[in-house]
Amino acid sequence: MYGKFLHVDLGSGSFRDHVVPEEIARKYIGGKGLGVYLLDSLTPPGTGALDPGNVLIFLTGPFTGTPFPTSGRFVVVTRSPLTGMYVDSHAGGHFAKELRMAGYDGIIVTGKADRPVYLWLEDGKAELRDASDLWGKTVDDTVFAVREKTDGSARVAVIGPAGENLVPIATITMDSDSDKSRAGVAGRGGSGAVMGSKNLKAIAVRGTGTIPVAEEGPFREQVAEIVKAINANDQIHTRRIVGTSSLVESMSRTGILPSYNFQQGYFVPIYGLVSTNLRHYTKRDVACSNCPIICGKVLEDDGHPVKVEYESIALLGSNNGVGKMPLLTKAVRICNQLGLDTISAGGIVGFAMECRQKGILPEAPEFGDAEGQAKLLEDIAYRRGLGAVLAEGVRAAAGKIGKGTDHFAIHVKGMELPGYEPRATWGMALAYATSDRGGCHQRAWTVLGELDGHLPRFSTEGMAKTVKTVQDERAAAYSLVVCDFAPYSQERALACLRHVTGWDISEEEYLTAGERIWNHIRMFNIREAGISRKDDTLPPRMFEDPLPMPPRGEEKVSLKREDFDRMLDEYYELRGWDSDGRPKAETVERLGIQVRI
Repeated sequence: MYGKFLHVDLGSGSFRDHVVPEEIARKYIGGKGLGVYLLDSLTPPGTGALDPGNVLIFLTGPFTGTPFPTSGRFVVVTRSPLTGMYVDSHAGGHFAKELRMAGYDGIIVTGKADRPVYLWLEDGKAELRDASDLWGKTVDDTVFAVREKTDGSARVAVIGPAGENLVPIATITMDSDSDKSRAGVAGRGGSGAVMGSKNLKAIAVRGTGTIPVAEEGPFREQVAEIVKAINANDQIHTRRIVGTSSLVESMSRTGILPSYNFQQGYFVPIYGLVSTNLRHYTKRDVACSNCPIICGKVLEDDGHPVKVEYESIALLGSNNGVGKMPLLTKAVRICNQLGLDTISAGGIVGFAMECRQKGILPEAPEFGDAEGQAKLLEDIAYRRGLGAVLAEGVRAAAGKIGKGTDHFAIHVKGMELPGYEPRATWGMALAYATSDRGGCHQRAWTVLGELDGHLPRFSTEGMAKTVKTVQDERAAAYSLVVCDFAPYSQERALACLRHVTGWDISEEEYLTAGERIWNHIRMFNIREAGISRKDDTLPPRMFEDPLPMPPRGEEKVSLKREDFDRMLDEYYELRGWDSDGRPKAETVERLGIQVRI
């Protein structure tokens, strides 16, 4: 790693290099880990998410730009306007590799420009340029316009109108679905609104440098073995054909697919959304940089390319009663072009639809109304009419609307839940409740283990240990900044890390780094958002309403609060936290964490 970040102060229009000491880099690895370290170090305590003092950080990892498979990702870290907590949002594509080739491990953005601007970074040289003519443009239009102004081969990170309008579910998008290569979206937690609050419309990067590797020969030998493992893996073969949509049918069949705002775990008209149907509409397959998996599937809406994933199918499809792929694709395209997180957007629309179902919001669309969904998504991005009420997320909307709507406002700590029903997978119930950024499936995904028998389904047995272990492992892996999908072992990834960095890092040191990162984030969230046990919970529906299961809803399952509390108690004990969810002094000391007060 270069150990060097470009620090951009938008208020003064100045640039400087921010160098991370090697000792800190080794303790926090990169990506997610360095993200929380820098966020905590550079953000004054009490700074609001949309205040100029909030820090917006773009980070790569040790493998970024090397031949390591699935390393073409990057991380955006900031304080979330949706939750008030730490958030990291990950994206694929090619932007990260270009950034490292331009000479930096990341970009730190502080302050606020007095007018719309974009950043142009080329081989270590940076400048801020006027973006007044770009303000108001959609994602694709902005990407193409910035390339015309800079370099046709530039990689570009942009916000859409939702980010400009400070909608707290706004995304940052890298490149365009119209590109031959894969675009990426930093989707969760509203980093696009933070970027918009700084009057920063885009970042364009072009680099021609090389990426340093300490031990090139042994590293390439390890990479070759990883590629062999990927190509021999049956699950990867399926993902190459249909992408993440391979999950849709099995999730519905097992009662895990959220439908009608999490009122049931299966969707009767499922065959309009399954992977074979998606394959029928797929126009081309796309991959991130240095990735042989090629899981991206690009469809079309009215002739315009749209990349569709499982989470979008679940939240904008079954969750809202929309069962036809072309109608779903339209909703995804609206989100992608206006810059809305499809998970949160789908959850918000589903909440509004249930309000309509219960006679609370007669102006909201009904379940299954795809045209109504499309209009409401646009209204959320532009804060128009009902969209202005819903734009702040379901937690805030339920607070404004009242009338018991908090019962079915499906979120954890303000972040809308993704596409796995927690009453049907108890590991995910604990994972959601304890996630470091709110309702999120990527910190500990227990679904497969619960379905294949490695974990007992509808049981608390072993769940706390599994969730804690996987959270620490993922915290370390997200600091390497690699994808969830590659089937390589931790041992091989560590060997590659040693070869790239020259560090003689052990497995224990690596996993301790993951635990350190997790606890540092927890302490940041306690200080900035007052997080405690009261927040490590699920929406009331998950404890109070039995879940109708497939095939016809006659069988129902329940998650009892006492079972959940038992898992949470065990989780806190394993973490070395007190009964209110606060890391104990001995835990903080053992991990060597220093948090600003």
